[in-house]
Amino acid sequence: MNASLPTRRTLIGLAVATGASALTGCATGDEPDGKGKRPPPTPPATDTAALGEAPPAADAASAASPGRAWRYTHVPPGGQDASYRALAVTSRDDVWLLGTRGEPSVAPFLEHWDGRRWSEPEVPDELKRGDRQSTFALAAGEPGDLWLAQRTLDGNGRFAVFHRAGGEWQRLPDPPAVQGERWSGGATDGAWCVASGTHLWANLSGKVVHWDGQRWDVPPLAFSAAALAAAPAADGTPRAWVAGAAGIECGQGGACYPQPATARWADGAWQQIDTPAYRFPDPLPPEPSATLDTVVHDPVNDRLWALGRHDFNHGEADVEPDSEDIVLTGDGTAWTKVGVPDQGRAFATATTVPDGTGGLLLDAWTRRTRDGAVHKLRAPDRLPEPSEVPKPKRRYDFKQPFDIARTCLIPGTRTVLAAGVVRFNNSSDTGDPPLRPALARYDADGAS
Repeated sequence: MNASLPTRRTLIGLAVATGASALTGCATGDEPDGKGKRPPPTPPATDTAALGEAPPAADAASAASPGRAWRYTHVPPGGQDASYRALAVTSRDDVWLLGTRGEPSVAPFLEHWDGRRWSEPEVPDELKRGDRQSTFALAAGEPGDLWLAQRTLDGNGRFAVFHRAGGEWQRLPDPPAVQGERWSGGATDGAWCVASGTHLWANLSGKVVHWDGQRWDVPPLAFSAAALAAAPAADGTPRAWVAGAAGIECGQGGACYPQPATARWADGAWQQIDTPAYRFPDPLPPEPSATLDTVVHDPVNDRLWALGRHDFNHGEADVEPDSEDIVLTGDGTAWTKVGVPDQGRAFATATTVPDGTGGLLLDAWTRRTRDGAVHKLRAPDRLPEPSEVPKPKRRYDFKQPFDIARTCLIPGTRTVLAAGVVRFNNSSDTGDPPLRPALARYDADGAS
């Protein structure tokens, strides 16, 4: 089955034998049938070119369940033992992928979709040698404007940002050193660096550094940051939001109860937003905490979503309360609690994304529709097995998990893109499984 990605002539909002959600991991089993009415497709745009063609799939399972499955749209040839790590999208004709390939250096590479074809622009010279201890992020302020951030995980705390404009890279000055907090939530994922216009924000161990187009600063923030989101206002004013937890520093007795905290960027500073508190009934379980790990902006209704987890250290009390997911929505000045079926885990910013219909992908495999219904999404169809030398070819007939690093909604459409890696598992317990970088798409059908 061919799975084309968005471009200029067919816009990606159309539910063309849509695909489901393959954000991270391998989804199995059926989801609810969802008998709700399905309105006629009215995508925000109708002109999309193919972002690429997926290799032939082993079956057509996803085609049989429109609106409920992911499908691969770009698997580069010769991409064995590589992985996509970051994704940035400004339009259906401007998609950026960052991946790593090769051992032992794990050198980064870029791919770009311009509405007609894929190309592989050069990465900054400083990054070409690679570094196993680095994590990367991409952020796009507007078409043709790309930021590439590198952070090392070797304890030295090195941080570098490169800006690409007019096809040329320029390294920004180093930001001020920051003293990180002990807890930084989900800040290691692909959403730790965001941009809006000429402004850039990066989460460094719970502290947020800010680039205003000319210089760095570290605006005061009254809590430890875990996640960032950014989107320009209708008049182009840059906007950003941060979510995390307050009260993470325990006193001498070791007793503390971290609580959700959020703030918005306004007038060059962080302005804290009143955020709901959470508390278990007495007697309190050991090490309780209520923290936010995710914040995303939904352009359909210009609202925010913040997600996290109210949990504790299990196994130390005779009677334990139920943990719960935290889901909040708001207009940027206040929050409202939203009930969803408990997923038994915290959500991650890198794979939480609006679906273009007013709904939300809570994670790679769970969609909340605009009217509040929640259903599971299917994994993409299987890819052909990798060819091997020497023969005979080993069968990779086990699961093919699609591990998602980052998801993005293509602006003005109902199409979500997911970048990650497919792992070809087999029965052998020796050696690492072959890897293929892959880009998948999910086309929300607007059904409730």
